[in-house]
Amino acid sequence: MSSPKQLTLFVDFDVKPSMIEQFKEAHRPVWAACGKEPECLLFDVFQDPEQPGHFRLVEIWNASREWFEKEQLTKPYYATLWEKSKPTWEKEVRIEYWERVGEGCSFRKLYLDGGKQMD
Repeated sequence: MSSPKQLTLFVDFDVKPSMIEQFKEAHRPVWAACGKEPECLLFDVFQDPEQPGHFRLVEIWNASREWFEKEQLTKPYYATLWEKSKPTWEKEVRIEYWERVGEGCSFRKLYLDGGKQMD
């Protein structure tokens, strides 16, 4: 599947500090599953060092928002995620949908160290 624009998601979670490990345990299988989806171009997880319970997922998909909401978010592995994850939240998850411009994109190999290449 190809689309003229790449969909970028910024997904923010505010997790109860005492439940950070439970949050990660609930999400790790989904993070791995998303990385295996052919439409997923990048999946990364960030944690705010000033607020350790604040996590941001950055996802880049070779798909539209409509496809993501209809096809991706309805995958079976999300069904069990929410029941395990939601009790760890301090507030509701926030999702922002952006389109990647690509202009100005640059990176060093060092950024990718510690990750794994898809495909």
